[in-house]
Amino acid sequence: MNENAREFAKEAVNEYLGERLELAQRPPGLRDAVEARFAGMCDEVTDRVKNQIKHLDARELHRPQAYYAYQEALETSLQEAAAGIRTAMAMEGHLVEAIPFEQAATRKLASTAAWAIRSEAARVPRPPTRPAALSWTLPAVPWLNDSAYTWPPPQAVVLQRQNELSSNELPRCTEAPYENWVQLGLIERQRTYATKHPDRPARRYIISTGLEVTNGDPRRPDLPFAGSIPTIWTHRATELEPALHRAQAHANLSALARPLVALLDFDSTHGIPHPDTAPGLHPFLLAPHIELSALLELSPESPSNRLMLIDGTGPALVCRQWSSFPIHDGNYEPLEPAIVGTDLLLRPDLYATAVESIGPTRLSIGLSLQVST
Repeated sequence: MNENAREFAKEAVNEYLGERLELAQRPPGLRDAVEARFAGMCDEVTDRVKNQIKHLDARELHRPQAYYAYQEALETSLQEAAAGIRTAMAMEGHLVEAIPFEQAATRKLASTAAWAIRSEAARVPRPPTRPAALSWTLPAVPWLNDSAYTWPPPQAVVLQRQNELSSNELPRCTEAPYENWVQLGLIERQRTYATKHPDRPARRYIISTGLEVTNGDPRRPDLPFAGSIPTIWTHRATELEPALHRAQAHANLSALARPLVALLDFDSTHGIPHPDTAPGLHPFLLAPHIELSALLELSPESPSNRLMLIDGTGPALVCRQWSSFPIHDGNYEPLEPAIVGTDLLLRPDLYATAVESIGPTRLSIGLSLQVST
């Protein structure tokens, strides 16, 4: 085994497996064992990757998301090395109960595409639903050589001076099967890519809207979302916070100001797929604030294969996701910019229940707009 192979293995393990090894609390010797196994495959893996790239027949920066041979080899190395953890510990005199230990190790080290699959199940063609004040965002951002387009857009300059909209502007969905459902929140990123021949800068903006409960205080100029973890989509509110029954959620929302939409992150989630590999992860995921979920007594589907919560009537709240990517015509610039977005829709009768509990005068739409210069 040469030094270059070992160094490559070290970098690859750190890039693609490092987070999972940290979340598993760095089992003794596991990282070294994975690096050694992977380094032994380097020549074979390199040849397979070269063949894969030839078959993909795409430009280097615009290849489709796919699992490459080195990612498969890394996963194989991890699972084969992890299978011997308990034996290795026993040889060092550390005896553990077999079944609980193996279950815990599997949960922490197993790779799962569950969240990526849920995102794919939530994927829709880009919908037009958004507040009227943001109708100018429906056309895609033109490239820099479109001299007829003013950048930044005049509407964006105006909106950057405000950070909320009236709740009267809360949009209703017009697309089947969610006609008349209420859009609680939206986040969408549009961008063009910088080009090298000639050098042209990128254009980019992110719009974010989210329904908020207010007590008359001025809103802070930040994202109109709470922070949360993905399990809000897979568990009832009372499973996550046993004391948060419907009456308590009603009392909290009747008195306290807070966003009703959460922007989720996967920082403490085990086994998520690497965002740069297939199936990858959508960059944005919205969910209801846990108190709204408790107030409306929402539950995940069983099995939980979509970004949807239900009640006794049926589908109650849904997250939709969309994305489009540049189409290249062989010249120096793509034909279309990338658009990636997510929104959160609530059934009309449940929205009416929430408004009655909170009070219509205490609702507003938080707004954030970030625009490149």
